[in-house]
Amino acid sequence: MRRASSILKKHRAGERVYLPNDSRDNQYILAEIPLTDSLIDSVCGKIDETSAKPYQKFYQTLSYKIFEVVEKHGLSHVNFVANNRLVRVRYSGEQQVLHTEQQSFFFYCPEHNSTFKCYYDGAVRVRKVKILFLATGEELRVNSGKFHNSVYQAIKEISTTIGLPENEIKLRDHQHLTFDVFAKDKGASNTLSHTFREISDRYESQNHSIDSNHTSITYAIASIPMARRLLKGADIDYSSDEPFTQLYQKIEQAFDKSCNANKIDQAALIANGVSPFVRYDESEATEIRGELISIGVNPNNAESRFCVHWEADKLVDTLRIVFIADKSDETHHNYGKFVNQVIGAVRNFADEVNWKQECDDIIVRVHQHIMLKV
Repeated sequence: MRRASSILKKHRAGERVYLPNDSRDNQYILAEIPLTDSLIDSVCGKIDETSAKPYQKFYQTLSYKIFEVVEKHGLSHVNFVANNRLVRVRYSGEQQVLHTEQQSFFFYCPEHNSTFKCYYDGAVRVRKVKILFLATGEELRVNSGKFHNSVYQAIKEISTTIGLPENEIKLRDHQHLTFDVFAKDKGASNTLSHTFREISDRYESQNHSIDSNHTSITYAIASIPMARRLLKGADIDYSSDEPFTQLYQKIEQAFDKSCNANKIDQAALIANGVSPFVRYDESEATEIRGELISIGVNPNNAESRFCVHWEADKLVDTLRIVFIADKSDETHHNYGKFVNQVIGAVRNFADEVNWKQECDDIIVRVHQHIMLKV
């Protein structure tokens, strides 16, 4: 019996991930409310379509009702977003919000940033209203279940307050951990241990159960700057219509080799200037729309799947490799083995392209999402 226990401990130890102690946690929860005629009518009554900003009163009234509820639940960093853009959240010591044509980036530090703010144009009717809840404090992962529960209770009350039917609101809980794969090569000696437990299991261990009728996905994105040295060894003819063909072929070969060596069987290489976002989708559709590429993921499908996007006439600023986990990557209710495979693949890729590990970063962000209806 002792021997079996020892083997089990050794096996589980292999599923731990040792990351630099300056790795950064983020957690945010996005509540999405479809904007319907009945919602407008219940919040502010009839809209004056002849007005220059017919939806101004609606957005103002709705945001006021929402902020009243969330403040009562002790939530201190909440944003009301109605602009038809994809919401992105990133860590930064300086709090700021930046908008592109299709994305809104919220930069904040969980330890000292908090605000209630609205982002909308009263002249535009959006498809859905989003409430962005940003986790605050120092122990985000330890307190993630408590934060989720507080947001869930606030959303239930908001739904009742504005008269929505049950399950009308989608609640998306996003958590990611960001780190430089080569921090140790640069002299960092201290590490943190992670197992990357599936979110609902982690919440159960924190005594915060969630509805079993939810979907979840886990994936990681490696961001690799297009450093000058990546161009070395590739025949680039700048007078050609497609000067970077050989460069991207070399990068694609390194991508394939590193995935195979680390038994990664679902991944995407994005090298065409668009920004990937990953979503749960049983049809697993991939679609490029403007500055975004949507990658649909079905974690119940364990079949190998690779996609590569590059354009031979465009030299991008950043390469992005998306590694996707399926249910077979979850062992003992955690994704530690998968994350170690991702780190191994990134290191192998770096070796293939002669990356300077002691001075240049490759940032990996491990994402875990769940979605449920309220």
